[in-house]
Amino acid sequence: MQDNILEMRDITKSFFGVKVLKNAQLTVKKGQVHILLGENGAGKSTLIKILSGAYGREEGTVILDGNEMPPMPPGEVIKAGVSVIYQEFNLVPEMSVYENIFLGKEIVKGGRVDHKKEIEEAKKCMDRVGLDCSPKTLISELSVAKKQLVEIAKAISNDVKILVLDEPTAAITDKETEMLFDIIRELKKQGIGIIYISHRLSELLEIGDVCTVMRDGEYIDTVNIKDTTEDELTRLMVGRQVSFEKLENPHLKKDEIVLSVKNLNYKNLVRNVSFDLHKGEILGFAGLVGAGRTETAKTIIGDYKKDSGTVIYKGKEIGTNLSENIKNGIVYLSEDRKDEGLILMHSVAENIALPNLPKLCKPFLNRRKERSVSKDYIKSLKIKTFSELTDAKNLSGGNQQKVVIAKWLYSDADIYIFDEPTRGIDVGARDEIYNIMYDLIAKGASIIMISSDLVEVLKMSDRVVVMREGRINGIVENDGMLTQEETMKMELAEEEKHEG
Repeated sequence: MQDNILEMRDITKSFFGVKVLKNAQLTVKKGQVHILLGENGAGKSTLIKILSGAYGREEGTVILDGNEMPPMPPGEVIKAGVSVIYQEFNLVPEMSVYENIFLGKEIVKGGRVDHKKEIEEAKKCMDRVGLDCSPKTLISELSVAKKQLVEIAKAISNDVKILVLDEPTAAITDKETEMLFDIIRELKKQGIGIIYISHRLSELLEIGDVCTVMRDGEYIDTVNIKDTTEDELTRLMVGRQVSFEKLENPHLKKDEIVLSVKNLNYKNLVRNVSFDLHKGEILGFAGLVGAGRTETAKTIIGDYKKDSGTVIYKGKEIGTNLSENIKNGIVYLSEDRKDEGLILMHSVAENIALPNLPKLCKPFLNRRKERSVSKDYIKSLKIKTFSELTDAKNLSGGNQQKVVIAKWLYSDADIYIFDEPTRGIDVGARDEIYNIMYDLIAKGASIIMISSDLVEVLKMSDRVVVMREGRINGIVENDGMLTQEETMKMELAEEEKHEG
């Protein structure tokens, strides 16, 4: 049809003899926000990388603005009008905003870069996306949200026809998300087709027009957003019902305290924090961005050096030696799995082995045992990877998270601190990670779970600690009757008090 800006038909792709895309398809209209939805490993990223030129296709047709687009390198795809903004930005931190916008397509006059003209043109692009800083500002000085706007400004400077946004709200605040949505609506008015990838179903329903669902590399269905629900999208995505109800925890021992935190302080980020963690408990930490939850966790394990307060583990006060605390059985699974959780250039096996070298070195590293242990975890955690020797960078976000979990499972810890364990992960993979957490408490471990997803907090937690601005606003029992509204009120309690 004439208003179709993009058509991808019968796209097929294999890796190492395994088909990851089987006759996949996607059609995007001008001025449309088209949601691309599916579990990790469903083929979304592969389809987008074929569109961007990062991967070649074995079969299938791509039509852009009425013209068939042959396979071409990424630079040519950008010139044709397709831009992809990934979670990991493609910006040079030491260069200015305007230099990044025109990187690789500099405006030249008299054999030299015309910086004055670039600044003028960059400002026009910045104004279109509401980026309110100087074009000369260094990228390193910008927030995550503003870096994202630079990427969008960079895209529209190329006369973009299709803009792909991959998990664009994963690292920005609710207010910044609303600003981003306003920009997306403006781009729609300009006739730009937008492919939007996210696992936050509620925001997809707010910003999307239509949704294409993929599963196991295949096209499942395309539905109008206004005619569907979160439950229906979940069903299409995973092919089964996923429960969000609070599950009973028969392993909780309320009379046995394994960790006691008393009057913990760190700079102005953790203020007088006190709580207990019971054996077999999942203790949820809720709060708005900047509430101090991650800072509290890192101070407990010794990654941040506390200013005052005590941390009692199994009846004994522990110090601020991170390595010692890990050795003693307290581990922290970072929300930043790419920079803190994994070494992406190393294999799955090497990542699992890294914190467990004393077990594998007697005295030299036993490579056979390393591979054997890794294979066991790949099987038990259902990690989708070609082999244990595959580099971690080649795995989807959900499978990378499972590798992070695997390396700490092998350490046989007593306390696991999960920081945003399902951020950027689809519903199906979430369910698998939840099962892993339940298995841990069944074996005698205890869990602190930090999450910005209130549905997740209420589903998993036995009690909920609500934080705001470095303080605990309340600790409440989760008897299955606790609601998101009640929890949110506690998160905002301080703000309401000030306003009153």
